[in-house]
Formats: sequence, C-alpha cells, structure tokens
Amino acid sequence: MSGCRVFVGHLSSRARERDVEKFFKGYGRIREIHLKNGFGFVEFEDHRDADDAIYELNGKELCDERVTIEHARARRGRGRFPQRFSYYQSTSGSSRYGPPVRTEHRIIVENLSSRISWQDLKDVMRKAGEVTYVDAHRNNRNEGVVEFASYSDMKSALEKLDGTELNGRRIKLIEDHRRHRYVS
Repeated sequence: MSGCRVFVGHLSSRARERDVEKFFKGYGRIREIHLKNGFGFVEFEDHRDADDAIYELNGKELCDERVTIEHARARRGRGRFPQRFSYYQSTSGSSRYGPPVRTEHRIIVENLSSRISWQDLKDVMRKAGEVTYVDAHRNNRNEGVVEFASYSDMKSALEKLDGTELNGRRIKLIEDHRRHRYVS
C-alpha cells in the first residue's frame, strides 16, 4: 500500500507546514503535507500510522485551534491524490480502520525503556501478529500493555519476543490472565 491521506479540519490560518509536521511527529513517515485555508491534508506512507494519528490526535490543539483529524475522502480521479484512497472507505461510507479494538488477548510488557513510545512498542509487537491496542507508561512507568486480535497472535508474541532487547533493556512479556479490566 502506497500511503494514506488524512484530513485536518479547523486548521488555524497561522498554521504552517512545519507546525503540522511537528504536530504529527512520532506517527510515522509523512509523504506530503498540503495546506489550504482552514484545512489541510497529510499523506502518510503507512495506513497504520495514519490510523494511529487519527485516534490519538483528533480533537487536540494545533496553533491554538482544536483540530479534527479523520481519513480523507477520495477525490474523483483529479488532483495529486488519485482514487486509490477509496480503499479506506467501506460500502457504508465509514472508515475501515477505526479506533483501537480492546481484546482479552493481552500481555503486560515489563522493563520498558522510558524512551520507547507506544508507537515503537506497537511496531515491535507487529512482528508476532495483529496488534489491536497498545499503551506504554500510562499506568506504570516502564510498563506497557499490548492486546492482540487472536490468542495465537498473543502466544506468538510471548514465544518470539519475550527477552527482546529494546533500547538497551530486555523486556519481559507476561500474559495478563485478568479479564475485562478495560473500559470501552
């Protein structure tokens, strides 16, 4: 997949490309930023990075304005963004990739470096299977939570990634046997 375009609404007229770039820093490689009067578009190389940015940044402040971040609608074959972006729209018109999905296939990651973000942790855990939710350092410092789409993906992570070195620290993965601890 070549990328994903994100719409930025309620953009301040004072916002410049460098402000938008800084706002999206840490959410993956950006291919292009295109600013208009009051809105703009950001094209990521990976749709998963766009999904993460939408989930985390929608409603946040950029240049003293609360912006809306969502998947851009496909243009009708004109301009620099071809029809390929319609891939992200289902037949009902809603986004195929919504907010993270919470599951019971959860592991706790201990001994996590404070320099590892949830995005870094997600990238590592994707090597084992489909990751549906990640958090790092929220409840406990140097600890993360990762949830997988299936039990087999979670088991794969435990087998393949326990003891992996991340930023100079060996992480410890523990299956979380407690169920329904999250709030939807």
